Amino acid sequence: MSQSLRQRFQGKVALVTGGADGIGAGIVEQLAEEGAYVFIGDINEAKSRTLCQRWDSVEYLALDVTDESQWQSAFAIIEARKEKLDILIQSAGISRPGSIEDTNLSDWRDHMRVHGEGAFLGCQYAVASMKHTGGGSIVNISSVESIRPGPLFTCYGAAKAAQDALTKTVALDCGEKGYNIRCNSLHPAATYTPLLQQYLQSADDPEGLEKIYAGMQPLNRIATVSEVANACLFLASDEASFMTGHQMYVDGGVLAKPYPSGQGA
Repeated sequence: MSQSLRQRFQGKVALVTGGADGIGAGIVEQLAEEGAYVFIGDINEAKSRTLCQRWDSVEYLALDVTDESQWQSAFAIIEARKEKLDILIQSAGISRPGSIEDTNLSDWRDHMRVHGEGAFLGCQYAVASMKHTGGGSIVNISSVESIRPGPLFTCYGAAKAAQDALTKTVALDCGEKGYNIRCNSLHPAATYTPLLQQYLQSADDPEGLEKIYAGMQPLNRIATVSEVANACLFLASDEASFMTGHQMYVDGGVLAKPYPSGQGA
């Protein structure tokens, strides 16, 4: 990889929600490696601080994305220390599989709060900040489940679809007002994260379930965190300067694959 590519975020300031673990942590690592100053916004302080120890340019902020006062505090700290925010990556999320028959209202509301309200607050505060400092890039980490949800993702699929609609409205509003703020969404399929590992470990046949997950994709494997992070960094970078309101799929071809009769993703 060329030095110019590896330093494409030199001088940029980024905030990654859900950055303590999984896809978010992979994004934090790659941003830091490519020159960005990165704030991790997360409720998991221990894992965040472990990640911070690897770079002088990574800092932890306590951030529950459903709490507006914590968004206010986070942006006050970022603007006081770095004067601007160039990049917001919204990777915070939860996933509790359940069909319409066995999920509950509490799970529904929790998903909507994290993926819906959390993304709304992040976009709102980011736009308010970025429009005064020359613009920026927002990337919302969505899922293939927002496009083609399976029967066990009643809450998750609906909440991610709400996040997708928000992404497009923010992109349109910022574009029409000339803010130079781009807003895009990234849609991974099954990815090797701690959450996926929990599903596998709790299964009666972990190896068999892993093969099922892999077989959903025409590439016949599960994505790595770095593959998803690479796509995210492209959307966040100036290399994607003419892309906004876009849904980028990192799905191994799953969305191009017709469903078998009577089955879901």
